[in-house]
Amino acid sequence: MLAAVAGVSALAMVLAGCGNTSKGETDANGKPVVKVMVITNSATRKMNTMTWWKKLEAACDCSIKWQQVDGTAWDQQKNASLAAGDVPDLTVWGFGKTDFSKNQGLFEDLSDDLDKMPNAKKYLEEDKDAKNFATDSQGHIYQIPSDASSRMKVNVNGQSMMINKTWLDKLGLKVPTTWDELENVLEAFKTKDPNGNGKADEIPFTIRKLNSTGFGWWDPYLLLNSTGISTQMSSVGGQGIYVQDGKVGNFMLTKNFREVTEYLHELMSKGLIPADALTKADDKYNAEWTGDGKTAQVGVAFGWNTNAFGTLKDQYVSMPAPAAPGATPTWEPSVADVYNGAAVKAESPYKDQVFKIINEWLDPDVSIQSYFGDFDKYVVKNGDNDYTVKPEASADSSIQVALADRGLAWLRPGLKITGVPDIDASNKDWPAYQKYQPTSSKDFMPQYLTLSDDDSNTVANNNTSIFTYAMPIIAKWIKDGGLTDDSWNEFQKQLKSLNIEQNVEIYQKLYDSAK
Repeated sequence: MLAAVAGVSALAMVLAGCGNTSKGETDANGKPVVKVMVITNSATRKMNTMTWWKKLEAACDCSIKWQQVDGTAWDQQKNASLAAGDVPDLTVWGFGKTDFSKNQGLFEDLSDDLDKMPNAKKYLEEDKDAKNFATDSQGHIYQIPSDASSRMKVNVNGQSMMINKTWLDKLGLKVPTTWDELENVLEAFKTKDPNGNGKADEIPFTIRKLNSTGFGWWDPYLLLNSTGISTQMSSVGGQGIYVQDGKVGNFMLTKNFREVTEYLHELMSKGLIPADALTKADDKYNAEWTGDGKTAQVGVAFGWNTNAFGTLKDQYVSMPAPAAPGATPTWEPSVADVYNGAAVKAESPYKDQVFKIINEWLDPDVSIQSYFGDFDKYVVKNGDNDYTVKPEASADSSIQVALADRGLAWLRPGLKITGVPDIDASNKDWPAYQKYQPTSSKDFMPQYLTLSDDDSNTVANNNTSIFTYAMPIIAKWIKDGGLTDDSWNEFQKQLKSLNIEQNVEIYQKLYDSAK
């Protein structure tokens, strides 16, 4: 046993030594070689096909050795890299708040380095969301995050309810504003051949199957917004957590949740939602949106924006959540598009060069190219803060010509960016929700709040039991009905026995910490 312990200790010392060496590398010209790691998706081109980063090298008077790691591979190797202290001089996108809290000595606290990075200093002074995201409870700043919010007029975090306006116009109908109106519209979509092909092939309302581990993107329970609960489905809402008037709750414990479940069952029982919706594979579900590219099949759906309908996109518009009986509808809160950015190795021998790289990366021209592609080839600079992304940047949908949200970016307010189909569609679709979004922090969980390690483990363990129990029952209620007072009361009882209220208490404590 002693020998085994000694061996493990020796290995740990070797790994630590490899990761934290202060001896730097130089190139043939004697310039520092700075190691920069970017975590990209599988569609991203290799860094050596891009030229914008030459400005980073010029700014730091160094050579950059890029380490480009696929996101899936990074998921497998990140913990081992952290355990060994084996991180490069600069990592972009790869680490988050939990990583910093567990490995504080490994990363540079940048709070006292901002004078060396004037662009970063100005950024965090002007951008409250980025500053909150970057700063932990002790005032440390272990990363300079990215904020790409300004590319959109309105942020709803990609949750839209969309309807086929061409069908409505053909049938002489208006965008529904209540559940009763929606049901009438869906009935017309089903029976009156709005796509005009003489076939009963219309899908009035398509919904995604439920996630076995919780709620999430484009979830049918976005209809909770119809009842006055503002969901945050891409974050805490995935666990059922919501905030209303400063009080945290779990919407599975509310009458609103029962109301939406019963409404979904009613629509499915009438054939207005496909009977196989809750078991349909994603590829089949997605294929229905675009069909044959000529004849639309889908009437209503939840998604990112109308671009998801491909060549049929011009038939669709975004619609606010139709009101449930007696309710005032809301929508997802406006959430800044702030995410993981640049983290610096504390023991890097070339921190001054790294600071110059970060500073230059936050220059408007460099941020734009990092996000959308090289000037001239993919992006045209029309003037100060005015850019057009050329069609060549998206000519091949299987290739991403720049880092997009995996690079470091500060897309400043006032930037004009045209020529990006996703931005154009979102700027057309998402303003429909602006007047419905909660504006008071009393009605949503700030995105920058993070649970402690202990609380995170507690919540995760509870959620495993909660959703293993809840999701099959919810799916059965939607498909087959049977949601009675007795079954509802039993559902509530079991959720509470699985510590759902403990999760609410933990999130209430987190929410209160931001006051």
